[in-house]
Amino acid sequence: MKLRKTTIWTAAVIALAAAGGIINSQTNQAQTVKVQKSVKKISNKTKYGFKRDFKFPQSWRGKWFSNIHGHLSNMIIKKNGFNTPWTGEYVKLVSVGKVKGTNKYLWQMPQSWFTKHNKIFKNLGRVTTKNLKNKKWIVFSPIDENNIKIGYAFSLQNKKIDGKTQKVMFEANPKTGEIYDQFYRSPKLAQKYQNYHFKNETYAPVFNQYQKK
Repeated sequence: MKLRKTTIWTAAVIALAAAGGIINSQTNQAQTVKVQKSVKKISNKTKYGFKRDFKFPQSWRGKWFSNIHGHLSNMIIKKNGFNTPWTGEYVKLVSVGKVKGTNKYLWQMPQSWFTKHNKIFKNLGRVTTKNLKNKKWIVFSPIDENNIKIGYAFSLQNKKIDGKTQKVMFEANPKTGEIYDQFYRSPKLAQKYQNYHFKNETYAPVFNQYQKK
């Protein structure tokens, strides 16, 4: 396996299956600021195969809440990246292309190359867009992976809940569009409607995927 798949993203999956909620601390916030500053310095260097920084729409930014079998977790979306709901770690998102001077895409580069440049890539993720179930989704995946099926697809939609329109962030399988999880703007909404099935949405067989067996 390539370097990035065995660090941030694989660790996120393990953390998900093991628990549920995350706790944001002052230490974590400080690490986020540090990562943002260090990544900003190198993110536009096309020699490493970056095309451009990704910018989240303004409506996506801010804190989102999910309630998984009694454990409240949150996802913080910022201008160019997000603190994941799985580990709380900040990941900056970029679109990728070919590495300068090689005619190769990032996912075609050897692991030794990623090991050499680990300081640059360890907090970066790849972003793409895809249409699933007639809706546009933003997909986050490992920066060195061409196959997005191991990534995470998100879509922001306006939904009617008890007669009121609320913004709901859906997380889905990037291949099938089946919903795994859904996030709300407040802890109260997440606790009350976490397992609510919205019309015209396709849910995974065991929604949500982190449900205890």
